[in-house]
Amino acid sequence: MEVFRVGFAGGSDRGLVFSRGEGRLENGENPDQRARGLAADGPGAIALIHSTNWRWEADGRIVLTYLAWTKDGRVGPHARPLPALPPPGPTDPLHPRPAEIRELDPLAHGLRHLAFLTRTSRDRALAATLGPDAVAALQRLEPQVAGELPDR
Repeated sequence: MEVFRVGFAGGSDRGLVFSRGEGRLENGENPDQRARGLAADGPGAIALIHSTNWRWEADGRIVLTYLAWTKDGRVGPHARPLPALPPPGPTDPLHPRPAEIRELDPLAHGLRHLAFLTRTSRDRALAATLGPDAVAALQRLEPQVAGELPDR
């Protein structure tokens, strides 16, 4: 499994930064608990853990992807600036796995899904959990519903 910790860079622009951790599930371990454990391996508390993706790898492994948003924006010493996200690729409804999955594709998918959820949540609980800075950052992203083709 992999967990992307997401937060903010220092300075006035407060651009998004991320780090990626990975681990294995052992002996029937609950993946949500393991993701929380991996996400906790860094500074600051976690505001949200979001199960965002799973994929099959050619070696037969199934990789579960989680996004962890930090409460105070700190990600850790290995944080990297989030580059411009690649546009969502075309998908075939009967063959949804892209031919190539780049490192940032699962993170981009998760962020776009959170952007969609922050725009459409009726109770605003997600926005309250993430905070105004995170919601503002997500509003700058193209939203995408998981499993749907983007309008072109």
